Amino acid sequence: MPDAGVNPFASTPTPALEKLLGSGDGFSFSAGLADTAGADWTFRRLDANLGLPRLPQSATGQTTLLTGRNAAEYMGAHHGPWPGPTLKRLLGEGNLFTEAAAAGRSATVANLYPPGYFRALEAGRLRVNAPVHAAMSSGVQLRNLDDYAAGRAVSADLSGDYVQQLLPGARRAGIEQSAADLAQLARTHDLTFFDFWLSDEVGHRGTMTDAERLVTRLDAFLGAVLREADRGGFTVLVTSDHGNLEDKSVRTHTRAPVPLLVRGPGADLFGSVSGLTGVAPAVRELLSL
Repeated sequence: MPDAGVNPFASTPTPALEKLLGSGDGFSFSAGLADTAGADWTFRRLDANLGLPRLPQSATGQTTLLTGRNAAEYMGAHHGPWPGPTLKRLLGEGNLFTEAAAAGRSATVANLYPPGYFRALEAGRLRVNAPVHAAMSSGVQLRNLDDYAAGRAVSADLSGDYVQQLLPGARRAGIEQSAADLAQLARTHDLTFFDFWLSDEVGHRGTMTDAERLVTRLDAFLGAVLREADRGGFTVLVTSDHGNLEDKSVRTHTRAPVPLLVRGPGADLFGSVSGLTGVAPAVRELLSL
């Protein structure tokens, strides 16, 4: 949806993405951008619909990204937001976290999870998303406020403003430091996963102004992460389980293509990926799983 009236990626300057993709004046990170690649990066538009009608959903999309298997086809329909027994069974048959663990590789989830999340988890009152289920099933420990205070976790809002609201006086990392913290985790782990769910939240409930502000923040964060990657030699992969934020004329998910942006060593391995099922196989090849 390249319409700047409803697509915040078309209406909002994104200098970090423009610099990476080299699209020059008039660039907009929208559905109109063609698949392209450079010496150490790849950009692809991926089909997130998994060959089924209706709108794609989080649980089947995320499970597909983590397994390389068509989770919606496995279910017989798109399903979300939380994985039920069927998708958990599919994740249990092999996902990037469990395969990394089996190969002796280190994997982690970079997100900060607040105290209330752990309390609800321990009380059995919490349904977790597919990445958290996959990570925990492989033995990955979720990161808490102590980790965040020590620079070992990243707030989902990319700045730490949320943490200060939750706990006045707590550390506020800011965009640049959050990117540095994520980069440090990437340097010390073979697979580092960061769940940026605010794009879905704002897509469903936010205003166009909220969406434009989020795009500005996300672009600044990605720019900082990419600078860290250039220094640290690790590979950055950005993608999504479904469309949403790119069309503020609706409050639902969309059937639009989703971006796949890969920067760093092995980016060429993703050059032929055309849908969500192709992401995990390329990651496996990148990690030699």
